[in-house]
Amino acid sequence: MNCDLKFSFKEIEPDFYRAKLSGMKEEAGCYGNYLRLIFTITEGSLKDYKFSGIVKPFPFKQGKFYRWITNILGKEPDSDLSPEDLIGKKCLVFLSKKNNNFYSVTDVFTCFE
Repeated sequence: MNCDLKFSFKEIEPDFYRAKLSGMKEEAGCYGNYLRLIFTITEGSLKDYKFSGIVKPFPFKQGKFYRWITNILGKEPDSDLSPEDLIGKKCLVFLSKKNNNFYSVTDVFTCFE
């Protein structure tokens, strides 16, 4: 290994980033089942980096899950929806540091071209 290597690390600024939904996983934790939505940043210094956001898949229109899905689609979803209807869709995500430990998508917005 080359001992002349040097690394520098910097913080990611909490901000809005253009992204696309690149994956979705069902997971379970101490608070029950949830969905991990995986977003890939599509431009700028974080291009191609992946970040996830967590939502409870509640079927109510008043919830975070419905708001995120609506913003990813850019319209209200049809009554039947599958992950394939969402994967690859562009959106705007807000990245911020959670628990002073890791970066996460904390909100999702419609991406207007």
